[in-house]
Amino acid sequence: MIIRYIKWILWVFGFLLITYSAFADEEESFRESVVIFNTICAKCHEAECSGRLSIGFDIETSGNHIIRHYGKASGEQWLQKELFSILNHMKEKCAYYPMSISVPPNRIWNSKILDKMSTLSERNYFIPIGQFTTGHYNLELKLAEDTKVTVHLVSDTFDMAIECCFQSSNQRLEIPFTIEEVGNYYVRVYPRKPVQITQVVISTVNPN
Repeated sequence: MIIRYIKWILWVFGFLLITYSAFADEEESFRESVVIFNTICAKCHEAECSGRLSIGFDIETSGNHIIRHYGKASGEQWLQKELFSILNHMKEKCAYYPMSISVPPNRIWNSKILDKMSTLSERNYFIPIGQFTTGHYNLELKLAEDTKVTVHLVSDTFDMAIECCFQSSNQRLEIPFTIEEVGNYYVRVYPRKPVQITQVVISTVNPN
């Protein structure tokens, strides 16, 4: 009787472990789809919320549009459906799809966290950095190797605070910026070549 009970407990534990692993893999896959959308697709679709652009698609006709702008989705029906779902969220909510990653209290992101907010092949990054009050700040990026990097700092209302290309030096890049409107902000990073970002630090610059 005891042996049967132990076997049952082990079976339940194994089932829960497999279920959790499958759920974690699915969540990880969808998170990358969110990053793909927010680094590639959102740059145009943000304009739909501002009224500057109107693009109408349904699930049947969206495939060609998605493949035209992100060729790696060709033949990947699951990815096309996820991108279409994320697009609908942006069009309905006028907001980025939420990511289940907390902002570090000290605003220091390490490589383990950053890898969850990047596309694995291109190494594009979409990093929710939380709410900011008005003031002066400094954004520091540490990279695995030097390269040119395009950086966007965009608000939850899709207004750009930073939109420029920078050249890193000694695997570091420092960008001062000013917040004029209180709100939630996001950092988008496009390395010229696939380079891992190993750390992001945002600090407050105190006025003299």
